[in-house]
Amino acid sequence: MLPEAENDLICHTGPGTPMGEALRRYWLPCLLITDLPENDGEPVRVKILGEELIAFRDTDGKVGLINERCPHRGASLFFGINQECGIMCIYHGWKFDVNGDCVDMPSDLPGSIFKDKVHINSYPCIESAGMVWTYMGPIDKKPAEPDLIFNRLPVNQVIATRVPVYCNYVQSIEGNIDPSHLGTLHRRIVDWTLETDDTDRPGTPSPNLRSYILAKYPYSEIQVQDTAYGFRVMGIRPTDAGNRHIRITTHVMPVCSMIGSPGRAGGAFIIVPVDDENCMRFFVRHNPDRPFSNPERESTLAENMMMDPTNPKIRLKRADNDYMLDRRVQKTTILAGITPNAEQDYAVTESMGPIYDRSHEHLYAADGGIIRFRQIMVSAAKGIREGIDPPGLDPSIPFHLIRSEETIVKADDDPWLAGADAGESAKPGERIW
Repeated sequence: MLPEAENDLICHTGPGTPMGEALRRYWLPCLLITDLPENDGEPVRVKILGEELIAFRDTDGKVGLINERCPHRGASLFFGINQECGIMCIYHGWKFDVNGDCVDMPSDLPGSIFKDKVHINSYPCIESAGMVWTYMGPIDKKPAEPDLIFNRLPVNQVIATRVPVYCNYVQSIEGNIDPSHLGTLHRRIVDWTLETDDTDRPGTPSPNLRSYILAKYPYSEIQVQDTAYGFRVMGIRPTDAGNRHIRITTHVMPVCSMIGSPGRAGGAFIIVPVDDENCMRFFVRHNPDRPFSNPERESTLAENMMMDPTNPKIRLKRADNDYMLDRRVQKTTILAGITPNAEQDYAVTESMGPIYDRSHEHLYAADGGIIRFRQIMVSAAKGIREGIDPPGLDPSIPFHLIRSEETIVKADDDPWLAGADAGESAKPGERIW
């Protein structure tokens, strides 16, 4: 369990809160690049870390992220006109550029220099890996731009999606770093009829063998290893041939989880707080070896962005329609009765309520990664109050080498040697629980 005071500490991320100030020290995605498709296009509302903002792409293609409220009398700039390198408030014509400077004030007296004294809060933005990233912390503390593997790849080797999740960001992240739920939540009934195959040897298991192992061995030994950038959590399962199936998920501070998958390709979830009761789930699929085909891109987008066609701002499957749960499917096809996998994750994490009271839970050995995540986040929030920089910001960290892993190793092999390309220790991970 987590004491109520510490639960509040890590769940509240608005301006001035310790956790909010810690998160503002990192670059965070706030939009997809496709949300701002054209220069001088429509502005877009953005809510992140409890702040209501407006994003726009100016005449030169630069992205601006500024306070939604005009500093004159608080009218929303969402209704503003985006043209000639700035967004103009339709109330009195005050106009602001991507840096937040007031560049025009036609309603003021001719010759006045009052506009030079007016500035709106703005945040720097960059575009990378299909996403618009922003930094919301002190300018003198701005870290290096994000440099994970997918930040270095060409656009055709990355697929980025985002969907709203209707609960606190901590719940969503904890689902991503929990290897033990794979043996239950995402299992198909047919998985229990599968048979082992000849990939039960050191190396990458076949999809068939992976599903077979997860169904036959729903339990896993959990080990956790601290790293310079966050931590790694490993789920270890036996195989019929006497080997070990390992799945390493890498968590990069503060909110990026690279999900266990073979080799350099894979996927990452970046969970960004919208406010204390909602978050945005960015999913980045990447392949360093080749571009994605059009069918691969279309299927990834369809599976990970299931929005309601009658209201594309909300998800199709959600609490008020019970995630379209099918009880017949639950007993004949897939245990969750909900498809696809992402919707299963949303259903269980959102069912905990907007902010789960962790003082009521009962944790066990499989929760080692979740426990370590909470410890690190609590420490980061408390450190901010004491003037200590949060972890994982050292520019010497080889972020582009960080990866996850899913493989089979011999029974006497050190599993921590797998995926240890970014300077991680090769010694066995520390058991947290």
